[in-house]
Amino acid sequence: MRTGRASAARWWRYEQVSLFGLVLVERRAVTFQKQDPALAHDIFLREALARGDIEARADFIRANQRVLEDARGIEARQRREGLIRHEDELVDFFRGKLPEDIATSRALDAWYRNARPAEQAALRWSIDDVMVGGAGLDPKAFPTALDIPPQRYRLEYRFVPGDEADGVTLHLPLAMLNALPGARCEWLVPGLLGDKVAELIRGLPKAIRRNFVPAPDFARAFVEAEAPRDESLAKALAAFLQRTTGVKIEASEFAPVELAPHFAMRFRLHDEQGRTLATGRDLAALRAQWEGQAREAFSRKTDIELTREDVTTWDFEEIPEQVRSEGGLMAFPALVDLGDAVALRVFERRDEASAAHVKGVERLLRHALSSDTKQARRRLPISNGISLKYAPLGSVDGLRDDLVEGGFNDFLQTQDLNVRSAATFEVLRTHAARELFAAAVERLKLAEPIIEAQAELKPWLQPPLMGFARASYDDLREQLDGLLAGGFLREAVDRAACALSALSQGDAAACRTLAPGSDQGSAAHAASAAVLARVSQPSRRRR
Repeated sequence: MRTGRASAARWWRYEQVSLFGLVLVERRAVTFQKQDPALAHDIFLREALARGDIEARADFIRANQRVLEDARGIEARQRREGLIRHEDELVDFFRGKLPEDIATSRALDAWYRNARPAEQAALRWSIDDVMVGGAGLDPKAFPTALDIPPQRYRLEYRFVPGDEADGVTLHLPLAMLNALPGARCEWLVPGLLGDKVAELIRGLPKAIRRNFVPAPDFARAFVEAEAPRDESLAKALAAFLQRTTGVKIEASEFAPVELAPHFAMRFRLHDEQGRTLATGRDLAALRAQWEGQAREAFSRKTDIELTREDVTTWDFEEIPEQVRSEGGLMAFPALVDLGDAVALRVFERRDEASAAHVKGVERLLRHALSSDTKQARRRLPISNGISLKYAPLGSVDGLRDDLVEGGFNDFLQTQDLNVRSAATFEVLRTHAARELFAAAVERLKLAEPIIEAQAELKPWLQPPLMGFARASYDDLREQLDGLLAGGFLREAVDRAACALSALSQGDAAACRTLAPGSDQGSAAHAASAAVLARVSQPSRRRR
């Protein structure tokens, strides 16, 4: 005969009926309590009350299951097994607190309705009843949520080594993907931070590690001294160890240390309906995949009517540095360079907004200066001699473009481009229009000796005999071509001016010494080394 649970209400036993060996009923269900009341009661305590496998109206059943779930959560957070009492102990908790004839949910509900309050309360678990030695858990060590105002991110813990979700999972709304401080997540939660720091120290090379032993003591001191923040954990740890011991250590020393997966925050990215979009421990990879959708979701969440597209002129009265939505969410408006135009969008992080805004202001300034730029190109006083000497490098029109562009870049380096109002932008535009031509002329003054020097030097880069000192001459020409690469007058003009001026005045003479003789190869190599050494000198000229 076998027993089984046919429903949440009662337990059944199957019997077989036979007469003189003839089976009359092969499998008939009978109430198990009628067959063995004591055993039925014991099964009820274990299956229904201890395990919660019952559907009853008595409220202590659901309350006890919540306590049991909390206990399992504590086990997962502390990453320790054996904290929950054995099932036999949980069953013993109920012995003697219920009449022994109760073995069904109907009987339990009937008795519970008429039970005294003290009898009802005696059936409720506390965390101490469920866990060995009580909870032993500081709520601050393993919080249920990570607070990064104005957002609160729910945390979930799981202790299943080898499982993809092992460790701490942060539930991340799509709209907040770009706003979440990634460095803050490296600090995990206080209850796991000490173990992570200790593992980082243990992973250091022995020559460095021996200065920070025992590792758990240094880890404990770090956790007590340093508050979690939006700063690289490795950087903060390196600074702390150096400050406390005087031993110099860089954050990069921790980069090769391999940690268990649960020491990295796991992210569950979900949409507004709570549907999972992606999971993983690499926040940068999630952002690379979902950045566009996240920004759109953030704009909808902030509900700020600021965003615009395809803007080519400054027609804003003022662009605020930050705005707060009705829901308390902080957003940072900024112009975004689209190439031919700009867009006004809201960012989740201040630093990203500032970097994008500078580029956007520059794009609008270029649009505003289009006529001034054309005029500056036409007015540049480039002589015919310079035009001819520049011909091997490019056209005169290209030279004019490079000089004006270089002058404009020089101007930008002296300006604060975090412009937010129409009046401030107009002041910047007027100043740029006035200074653009002068800046381009300054570039021309630097460019003229470069152009002349390269024209003077190139004839000396041809060997006097075919095949003579080929490696040295090829090396010289290669270095010169690299120095005078297309567009060099836009960016590297200072370095090119200094290097080529030196070449034209002295190092070309070294090329003249390359004449056929008994030690021609070494002479060529020496001359090449001398020239390249001068070319590679960094410029000290200030723009």
